[in-house]
Amino acid sequence: MKIFIVGLGLIGASYAEGLHMAGHEIYGYDQNPEWVEKGIRLGFLHQQSTLDKIGDVDLIILALYPKDNVQFVMHEQHRFNKGQVLSDVSGTKTWMMTEIEKILKPGISYTSMHPMAGRETSGFNQRHKEMFHKANLMVVKGSRSVDHDEVLLNIIKNDLKFGKLLVTDAKTHDQLVAFTSQLTHVIAVSLMHTDPLEHTKEATGDSFRDLTRIAKINEVMWSELFLENKEVLLHTLDLFENTLNRVKKMIQENDQASLMMFLKEAKEKRKSFDLN
Repeated sequence: MKIFIVGLGLIGASYAEGLHMAGHEIYGYDQNPEWVEKGIRLGFLHQQSTLDKIGDVDLIILALYPKDNVQFVMHEQHRFNKGQVLSDVSGTKTWMMTEIEKILKPGISYTSMHPMAGRETSGFNQRHKEMFHKANLMVVKGSRSVDHDEVLLNIIKNDLKFGKLLVTDAKTHDQLVAFTSQLTHVIAVSLMHTDPLEHTKEATGDSFRDLTRIAKINEVMWSELFLENKEVLLHTLDLFENTLNRVKKMIQENDQASLMMFLKEAKEKRKSFDLN
């Protein structure tokens, strides 16, 4: 398959290198020409990786921030050709997909995806062709989706060796990532801001390090994702705050029986995630 990847940061470059290794013909574009040149030198980007080639591929994958994806489609879709499939790998969907569906010219189908994998670092040089092995993948259908899109994206899933696949809609996607991804990042950065102690660095164990690893955050991307999913994330934060208050109350009242049940239920639920 011929694939054009727009944006060669951590996710885009990892897709490019991994899909090249799987035998696909990969073209790429980034506003930083050095990353394109390096991808060509390393052999995973086609030597003719220019925007002029975007009309020749089967699949276009947008790997920019959501607002930049919309802007790219607005300004560059004159290069797209009928029959092509458009996708993206952004972390929020509802607003972005709606905007793209409004402006996308006829004859181009569009189905989004979200690889549930990443690192606390960013950029082309942090890429890893095996980053998606066994990771979850969400495929997000919208008003411009057709059955053929899922066929192509399933090839991507298999060739990058993703694990579980969930096919869903944009609203459900944004509810899920508000809980599984955005809330966890809010917790991690909040833990770092809560730290009142002089010797925390010398007293941390695995639990603190694991919980706060993702506090080494790309603040530009994540602030945009938080605000684009604002209503859902605020609702999720309310739910989490309510749960924290339940725990606080049990501790205040020395209610060990309730606290033990609360901990046991959480343990059993978490263990169930490992069964499939």
